[in-house]
Amino acid sequence: MEYPPIPKPGTDPDKDAWIANFYMENHLAYEAFPEEVASPEQLKFIVWLENEPYFYPCTDEIFHSIINKTAGDSLVMRYMKVWEKVEPLVKSLVEDKYRRDYLLAMLRIKFRRETAPLVMLPTRLEKRLLQIFVRISEISRPLAREKEAMNRRAAELIESEAFRTALNDLEGLDEQSGTDLEKLNIEIIFLQLKRLLCLTCHPELWQGSADTSVENLRKLLKGPESDIAREKLERLKKFIQEGVRNKETRYYLWMDPVAGSVILDIAIIRILIKLNIKVIMSVKHAFYYNSVTMDDVIEDPVLQDALGDADIITKTNISKNDLLDHLKSDKNLFVISDGTQERFNPLLTSVTFARAFKECDHVISRHPDDSPCLLKTRFQFTRDITVITSERPGSIIIETKPHHPGVIRFSEKDLRMKAESMIMHLRMAKKQGKTIMFYSAIVGSIPHQIETAKRILNVFVNYLREKQEGVVVINPGEHFEKGMDADDIMYMWEIVQRSGVIDIWRFQTVHDIEKAFELMGEKVPPEWVGKDATYSTGCTKEMQIAMEVQKEHPEMQIIGPPWEKFMRRKEYGVGKLYDRAFGEL
Repeated sequence: MEYPPIPKPGTDPDKDAWIANFYMENHLAYEAFPEEVASPEQLKFIVWLENEPYFYPCTDEIFHSIINKTAGDSLVMRYMKVWEKVEPLVKSLVEDKYRRDYLLAMLRIKFRRETAPLVMLPTRLEKRLLQIFVRISEISRPLAREKEAMNRRAAELIESEAFRTALNDLEGLDEQSGTDLEKLNIEIIFLQLKRLLCLTCHPELWQGSADTSVENLRKLLKGPESDIAREKLERLKKFIQEGVRNKETRYYLWMDPVAGSVILDIAIIRILIKLNIKVIMSVKHAFYYNSVTMDDVIEDPVLQDALGDADIITKTNISKNDLLDHLKSDKNLFVISDGTQERFNPLLTSVTFARAFKECDHVISRHPDDSPCLLKTRFQFTRDITVITSERPGSIIIETKPHHPGVIRFSEKDLRMKAESMIMHLRMAKKQGKTIMFYSAIVGSIPHQIETAKRILNVFVNYLREKQEGVVVINPGEHFEKGMDADDIMYMWEIVQRSGVIDIWRFQTVHDIEKAFELMGEKVPPEWVGKDATYSTGCTKEMQIAMEVQKEHPEMQIIGPPWEKFMRRKEYGVGKLYDRAFGEL
């Protein structure tokens, strides 16, 4: 169903107020909860937002029913489905009668209060109830015993002789499609991949109620008989093959595996690794029913064994450079937390997850609860997404949502090539006897002053070029390309900065800014009085790099404010050229 576009902010005050209330009540307003909610820049790593006034982590149907106040019984029914999951969870896990009754009473109070206004998203209600359950029950890993048992059964299955025999059965292998051994090997790999995917839709295998004989496993491995399922499996195969042909390492983000099935997922990932694909597996930060959590990864002995050679990245706020260092290592499988305790919600995912999403080539979603927010929404994402789930035992659903056509991606290779091309030209200039000066200046640290900052930068750099003979002055602002964000820019420039080609590294001073306004024939406005590079987190990062470079190349000169004055800034914001502290002023 097509829904009418939501009026842009500033046209209907009542509607604007109700929408603002929606984001506030659901704790999804960045302005009100900057420590929990992703900044607009971080959100753009995942969702295409151009000309979009709002992003909502739910289906179009739910959002419009809440915003238009037409939710009524349909929303109440969704609330009740949440309660129907939480109540039996409490009853099954909390043994002490008093504590169980107390907890249920608390949850009912919270449930009634949160659902009465009909503005709460069911997913947000679910998270709040789960948080209360975990805190009051004091169960460190709810359902840990059950999830570990499912993982153990799945691990025993794939280690069994019956499974190996069924998986390696020659039936179904088109030997004519492989004209040589290499192509035949690819066909074998894809046949195993298809069989394992088919097996993931049979939860009875790890729930302990399945026939695991060779004959039955052969039947299950053949997969669904429907033409639709076969067609979508072939489409997925062709997509993977496209990446194999170019011989370059590709990165997949494998989202939200579930207990039991995760062991088969890891087996599938091992096959993808054979195809020169590195995989980042994202798990939940905290308990969410049968979803695998970071605690499970660390404490479940079966998962410890299955992920023994994986790089477990526990840091939730990793930098772009650090993430790329991990990805470029000799590891092929990485595990991160998505930072959440609910369905897929880009507004609340961790910085590490957002950066992993941005750096990957393709996203595979494995949890059925994530499907609505990915497929039943008008939003498109920055990467192609394939949803592989099962609605019932024996059925496999494969749906692909292509990325928005307007997305411009700069891979690590692209940024490195741009940096190396720049370095080559600068070295040629040095051979001609020219001096290379890099100019670091404020760009976005003063709110609503980005355009003014660019004018100041360009005017002053032109002044330096006219004033100085035989000096190549690098103005970073002149090398910006559409689609680049601050993460891309900082990564590219750091390669140039550490190359040793810079003779003078100049940082913007108060005098520089005053001179720029003088050249423009303007007085210095209040928001620019007394400002210099020390007010920029990006410049602070660059000063740190400059001092490290100077140790290797003592002949490089640093001009600007002293290092001590830069200590007020530690790290630039995610996807932006300024820090959060100034953004809140």
